[in-house]
Amino acid sequence: MSRRRMRRNDLIWNGNDWRRGWEIALMRIRGVPTAVSEKLAYLHAIDMLDGAFVRGDAFQFQLGIIMILDCCNEAIEGGDCSQWWVD
Repeated sequence: MSRRRMRRNDLIWNGNDWRRGWEIALMRIRGVPTAVSEKLAYLHAIDMLDGAFVRGDAFQFQLGIIMILDCCNEAIEGGDCSQWWVD
C-alpha cells in the first residue's frame, strides 16, 4: 500500500461540499454563547472560515470548522455552557 501525501491545494470542493461545510459551521455559530464567542481561538476560526471561503481553500476551511468544534466542546466540557445546536 502506497502512502499519498495531500497538499493543501489538492483538496477541491464543489458547490455541495461548500454548502455542507457552511451548514456544519453555522450550526455552531448560530446562537453561540458568550463563553465560546469571546474565545480568541473561536474568533480566529471565524476569520479563517471567511478567508478560506474567499480563496476557495477547502483545507483551511476544514481547519476553521475543527477549531470551532474544539472551542464548543471545550466550553461544554468545562461546564461553561450546554449544547445549543441540534444534532
